[in-house]
Amino acid sequence: MVKVRVTCNKNIIERFGVKKPEGWDFQYINYPCSDEELVAQCKDADIIFCGPVDHFRKEVVEQLDNCKLIHSLGVGFDKIDLAATKEKGIFVCNNRAVNAVPVAELAVGHMISCLRRMPEADALIKAKGVDGFNESFKSYQVKGQSELSSRVVGLVGLGAIGHAAVKMLKAFGCTIKYYDVFRDEEFEKEHGLEYCTYEEILETCDIISYHVPVLDSTRNMVRKETIDKMKQDAIIINVARGEIVNNEDLAEALNNGRIFAGLDVIAPEPPTADHPIFNLNETGKARLSITPHIAGTTDDAFIRMSEWSYENMVRVMNGERPINIVNGL
Repeated sequence: MVKVRVTCNKNIIERFGVKKPEGWDFQYINYPCSDEELVAQCKDADIIFCGPVDHFRKEVVEQLDNCKLIHSLGVGFDKIDLAATKEKGIFVCNNRAVNAVPVAELAVGHMISCLRRMPEADALIKAKGVDGFNESFKSYQVKGQSELSSRVVGLVGLGAIGHAAVKMLKAFGCTIKYYDVFRDEEFEKEHGLEYCTYEEILETCDIISYHVPVLDSTRNMVRKETIDKMKQDAIIINVARGEIVNNEDLAEALNNGRIFAGLDVIAPEPPTADHPIFNLNETGKARLSITPHIAGTTDDAFIRMSEWSYENMVRVMNGERPINIVNGL
């Protein structure tokens, strides 16, 4: 019998009724837990089915003697030691592009939320009722507001989510620029994009949306040095990974009225109460649109995640090569 050990939330996996491979032993383990407990619970597993931010460190991987596959429910896999899994001969796979559309949808939603200053208006009206409504209305008259069509949007990263974002943004008629380490000239020409350096994105775009994985080269892409190069009131969108942003520098820029930010992710996760983003001043709070890492977690996406994951598990147990391998095996 194939033994599958699952660190994902049981409710997420079970509530949609996606059919599992018949006759397999699926067990939901106690997670999060210590590395020692994780080894004890997974040491006999043929397959591990994990969440996109679940940790499988080298010390754990080295003791997974029966494991053939570690499969991420979502797209993320940066908390898995890829070098150790490769050395151990364990495939690591993800569900690349499975939630590209919902993540892009939320990115655009945060763009509009920030651009139209919705967090400020929402908080003021809820706090003060009719007086807040009138204050907010007068504020819009004084400060004005812009349409997305008049903005220059810069995408940092043009993978599956970036592609989906471009297709949505084109409907608004805005100018779209992008930076990626790999230039996609065919897609660029098809959709009228302008390829730029990261420096040019920082200096010329009204909205900068990040769609990159966590790598040494992408950690702290948003920091004081890069924020200083942005336009006044630039909008920073991060629906990718929290590690891309320096928390203290972003909080300082929000508190100083330097930029706006739309965030779906922060680091670390789960966060603590002393996180800078939870301790902004009134100016900073008014300039922040935030959601709790839900961009890719629509019901539709979860159904696809389970279906694609099970299909890949069957491939491996049938002696076939899986798809979406991320650790170079």
